[in-house]
Amino acid sequence: MTLFDKPTQDTFLKRIEKLSATSQRKWGTMSVSQMLKHLSIAFSVPINKIQVPKDKLYFLSANPFARWLMIKAMTKWPKNLVTAESFKVKNDPDFEVTKKEFLENFTEFINETKFDGSHPVFGVMSKELWGQAMAIHLNHHLEQFGV
Repeated sequence: MTLFDKPTQDTFLKRIEKLSATSQRKWGTMSVSQMLKHLSIAFSVPINKIQVPKDKLYFLSANPFARWLMIKAMTKWPKNLVTAESFKVKNDPDFEVTKKEFLENFTEFINETKFDGSHPVFGVMSKELWGQAMAIHLNHHLEQFGV
């Protein structure tokens, strides 16, 4: 699964539209607004819209085998997976504003051609790997909120 496939993009957008300010998580601690902000940050990194520091997990995961395991071998990530510190959202932002920001970053991501941002855990990746990693990440959080 990759976000660079139009039917996959459309499916995800339909699922995102089902989210509301009152959507409840099935696991974890984030509110729906925090989750969207978390994803907005994550989608900004590969296109170098923002830069984040290497996470402590970087030294374990920024190698071809770890990336292969987490992105190619796993089709779903486990619940309550460790989050990179720079992707954590401490405040609870406004839902509508945050959803709009996420959708803008999602659109920029899928339209981008240059992927030179460095993931805080996986490091620099190809466009192909970014498309797969972000599809798994987005699916993980949409399932977290039951959509």
